[in-house]
Amino acid sequence: MKNLYRALRMALKYRWSLTGSFICSILVALFWGANLGAVYPFVEVVLNDGKTIHQWADKRIDQAKLDIAKAEAEIKELSGQAVLVPAESSKFQTQISRKESFIDDQHQRIEQTQWMIPYIEKYCPNNPFQTLVYIVGFLVFATFGRGLFLALNMYLVARVGQRTILDLQNQVFKNVLGMEIGETGVEGTGDLIGRIRGETNIIGRAIKTLFGKTIREPLKMIACIAGAAYMNWRLLVFSCLVAPIAVYLMYQLARLTKRANRRAMEESANLLNRLYQALSYSRIVKAFSMEKHEQQRFENVANKVYRRSMKIQIYSAISRVNNEVLGVSMICLSILAGGYLVLNHQTHFLGIQMSKSAMTFGEIMTFFVFLTGVADPLRKMSDVYNQTQAGVVAADRVFPLVDQKAAVQNTNSPTPMSPDQFDVEYESVRFEYEEDRPILNGVSFKLESGQSLAIIGPNGCGKSTMINLLPRFFDPQSGTLRIGGVDIRNADLHELRDRVGYVTQQTMLFDDTIANNIRYGTPDATDLEVIAAARKAHADEFIRNLDEGYESNVGEHGGKLSGGQRQRLSLARAILKDPAILLLDEATSQIDPQSEMLIHNTLSEFIQGRTTLIVTHRMSTLELVDLIMVMDEGRIVDCGTHNELISRCEVYQHLRNGELKETA
Repeated sequence: MKNLYRALRMALKYRWSLTGSFICSILVALFWGANLGAVYPFVEVVLNDGKTIHQWADKRIDQAKLDIAKAEAEIKELSGQAVLVPAESSKFQTQISRKESFIDDQHQRIEQTQWMIPYIEKYCPNNPFQTLVYIVGFLVFATFGRGLFLALNMYLVARVGQRTILDLQNQVFKNVLGMEIGETGVEGTGDLIGRIRGETNIIGRAIKTLFGKTIREPLKMIACIAGAAYMNWRLLVFSCLVAPIAVYLMYQLARLTKRANRRAMEESANLLNRLYQALSYSRIVKAFSMEKHEQQRFENVANKVYRRSMKIQIYSAISRVNNEVLGVSMICLSILAGGYLVLNHQTHFLGIQMSKSAMTFGEIMTFFVFLTGVADPLRKMSDVYNQTQAGVVAADRVFPLVDQKAAVQNTNSPTPMSPDQFDVEYESVRFEYEEDRPILNGVSFKLESGQSLAIIGPNGCGKSTMINLLPRFFDPQSGTLRIGGVDIRNADLHELRDRVGYVTQQTMLFDDTIANNIRYGTPDATDLEVIAAARKAHADEFIRNLDEGYESNVGEHGGKLSGGQRQRLSLARAILKDPAILLLDEATSQIDPQSEMLIHNTLSEFIQGRTTLIVTHRMSTLELVDLIMVMDEGRIVDCGTHNELISRCEVYQHLRNGELKETA
């Protein structure tokens, strides 16, 4: 519940909308009570012998005076009997006290009616049918007012809920962007998307329910309960005897619903993962004829989601039945007791005093209407428990993503980086993804500003990991990386990454135009600069052959382009950025030999004056660089020029001769 409270506190910043919604809820409750309260004048005044309100007031006063006179006579008689039969004086005294209480009640009735008479004479018609018209007109006005303020209340609450969802989604997305997917603690991309989109919406629904129904419906109940209490508070208390049992059942259902919602959300996240993976790797699925297998896996998870959802619906249905039974039970108790009082003109039921004076037909009917009016809000409140419990579970899944800190943190007091010093130094760098399984084991070397280095070695030796440490995608467990003599952990993270250009074997293109993909990271670049970068990457020719040229959409993950075309766009993006440090991780692995030769010519010019690190398995790329580093099992085996390595490094000789194959 703590995390849902945090979401509610986030919503409190929209205080004007919440204040407006609260005022509207009060007005809705007042109009709701007024609608039901109109039953009394309708039954008691209009339908009872066709009286007007003026006549009703006069008769009410006259009847009270008659009742007082009768009660006073009865008191006098009881006092005399008490004197004659001293042994039963306590019994007679109890009856006298009841009569005196009855007289006080009638005096209050006279005072209340006399207070109303000036207003009745001023505003109420002196005709039964006109009185009926006024009552009907009031009902229409009250219904319209209730509907108007209800609509406004729902709009304001929805605004608060949607704004809170937006704020929460922005916070989660901002925090997740700073972390690797493995840091988030989620079960895959589908789970992450489900939390950002699905669970935040569930929190929003809970907020709308808590600030909407949870305030509005209880206020309506209070208005009805207040009206019923005004008519007869003792009968109301008697009618509520069944309430504790229903409240206990509600509590138990809330616990079951919370557990069911948690499991349902976990299964929904698994469903999203299955869907995301199957669609992302649809070609592999088709290539290996695994359609039936994937369909079966999807159906299994979908069936689990279905069963969890149905369990929630069962609990919801039971909760609604519980509330319905509560409402009907209260009404049934009041009918039994109230009917007895009216039919027998009594003030006591089962020896318990229910009223000071016998209730009239109009009074008991109005009491029943008010009590029935409690049932509608009570029925609507049944959804509150389910949505609140769903919101609690969703908040517990979302807020850890807000609170979690990325492993790589920007320093509060960054050390400025030199504008013209871009030498790269690794000193005793050790890194591991899993404990006691080092990927880099004490790597040390220095690359001077403007030098280029190719890193080669068997698969899994740590080549890609080494260059991924430079822009601080990860931080090493020990050791230091420096650029221009500055420890990169002390540099400003954004300044560091602004100076690095990065091209990977796994091309990363957005579902956007070619121009925007090239311009990504350099948003202020002009169209001419974009075209110039594309030409250097030898992408301009194929781009112009597309129907919309640079405005062509590349599709999801660049799916409308070939692998080589995607890599050339990634290279154009890095060229446009014009970085001081260039990182190429198998950047030409998917390019045809002819294009590779042209790109090599471009790179040979582009890397001049830039500190460049290239991970490659293509020996032709080695001709571009000043130095070659050979790695094996997380260590540097040797580093030097081609001639130096071919004469002294056995691992390099094997790689050169093609005896070992490696990938990025």
